[in-house]
Amino acid sequence: MSLLSSSSNNSKTKLDGFKWYQSYVFKFSFAFGIIFLLLNLSLISSQHYFKRREVARRFGQTLQTIVQNYAPQIDGDLLKAIQNNQDHNKAEFKTIKAVLEKAQALNQLDRDLIYILSPTTLSPGQNKTWRFKVMLQEDTFIGDEYAPPPKLASAYNKALGGHPAYSKVFYDDHGAFISAVAPIYDHSGQIVALLEADFRLKDYLETLEQSYIEDISSALISLLLILLISIWMYRRLNQVIFTLLKGTQAIENEDYNYQIKLKGKDELSILASALNHVLSRLKERHEMLRFLPTHTQDMIKRVLHEGEQKVQLSEARDLDVVVFESDIRGFTALSEHLSPSETIALINRYIELQAEYLIKYGGSIDKYMGDAVLVVFEGEHQEQRAVACAQEILAAIENLNLELSRSIQIGIGISSGHVVMGNMGCEARMEHTVIGPTVNLAARLCSQAQSGELVVQKRVFEKAKTSIKHLENFLSVEQEITVKGFSVPVSVLRSQPTEN
Repeated sequence: MSLLSSSSNNSKTKLDGFKWYQSYVFKFSFAFGIIFLLLNLSLISSQHYFKRREVARRFGQTLQTIVQNYAPQIDGDLLKAIQNNQDHNKAEFKTIKAVLEKAQALNQLDRDLIYILSPTTLSPGQNKTWRFKVMLQEDTFIGDEYAPPPKLASAYNKALGGHPAYSKVFYDDHGAFISAVAPIYDHSGQIVALLEADFRLKDYLETLEQSYIEDISSALISLLLILLISIWMYRRLNQVIFTLLKGTQAIENEDYNYQIKLKGKDELSILASALNHVLSRLKERHEMLRFLPTHTQDMIKRVLHEGEQKVQLSEARDLDVVVFESDIRGFTALSEHLSPSETIALINRYIELQAEYLIKYGGSIDKYMGDAVLVVFEGEHQEQRAVACAQEILAAIENLNLELSRSIQIGIGISSGHVVMGNMGCEARMEHTVIGPTVNLAARLCSQAQSGELVVQKRVFEKAKTSIKHLENFLSVEQEITVKGFSVPVSVLRSQPTEN
């Protein structure tokens, strides 16, 4: 697995199965629409409330001015002569009625909405009932009791205290009204009655209600338009976001040739351009990974996973591994007749063939040394994998020679034991490699191998033969050899070299 990729099975970007209601764009648009609606409803309701209050204030003050101006023109002593319907022909009634008619005519009041009331008692602290005294209707109802709505109580109390006042909007069986009252005095200065003028607000309130409904409808239509625009934005942004997500998925899948096709000069287009730049840079680094051994990649991933900021020179481990080294034989003489490019091409053909089998059997190519290859096998069945890999490489080389009409052979040496795997070099240029006697022994065995021959340390053979059938027939020559740098002979097994 590549150094730059995490496990695609564990962290794959799940574009499939994405639900529309999970979209941030949808959530934002929905929340914006709801907030817009709530704010509009709140604003419309507030405006409606203030308009109603302004209507009440304006008409209330007008009525209060009317009753305040005409109440002093009424002689309270005349009211004492008016007690029942038989008194509607009395001069006193007609005199007071004339004042009411004047007020009604000049102020365009309804005839049934200006009248005089008198309390049944003027004793402080007692609940007062009221009786009609003077009205403008043809059919009089002098003396009839009147129970004012509760919202009139405050205005009545102020008027009885000598202060004209108007009420809040109130409702009865005849509709919505607002009223104003003013006190009427007798010659002694005592309040004996109240002049009341009412105004029907039905038409005005209906107009306000209609306006309120229209405002609510406008808000709902605006919300609908916002939602339609939001749906369009959602679809547009959804396409853009999914295009960007495919770019991140390409990074995860190591498809560094992928380019996000997004035009424009907005923020998302700038982000797409940045991701394309990242893809191109990652492509460069991905190409560089081909030059890193697998165990080097594993080391870097492990260090980064553990939270290190960078790879340290002190990074080193003591491991028990199998070391494999191969070398092309007779290549120096052959290369004398080839151009440099032809020499590199031929070396690469043989090395690529080896790499195919080394990767197949889990070997980590530590380094290339000219036409030689140093490989490390780690983990379970490392001896069996190394020997089986060597067998297949030797057979594949024979087939390649037949294909190319060449007689190039390789020699392979395999050893096992402890090595130190660590970072060598300096801060600016380091290499993660293996060192130790086991590495040196593999090199010595490789140099001892003839063309087309495999030389294996005996301890490797002993472990490999348990799972590789007929290995004794392949590695048929057992001997002890003296190698440079080792004080005691080394027990090895050799394969039969290929006939040239």
